[in-house]
Amino acid sequence: MRVDWAMRQFVGAIMDYLARGGDHANAQMNMTERGVPLHVQRRVLEGAASHL
Repeated sequence: MRVDWAMRQFVGAIMDYLARGGDHANAQMNMTERGVPLHVQRRVLEGAASHL
C-alpha cells in the first residue's frame, strides 16, 4: 500500500486528537474509513507512533 503525504497528515491529526483526550473508538473508526493500515492504527491507538 502506498502511503502519501495526505495520509501522514491525517494520522498526525488523529494523534493530536488523541493527545488532547479524544475518543479512541471514534479515532479508530475514522482511520478505518480513511484506509489507514491496521498496523498503523494499532501503533497510533497504543501511543507508540511518532510524528514525522
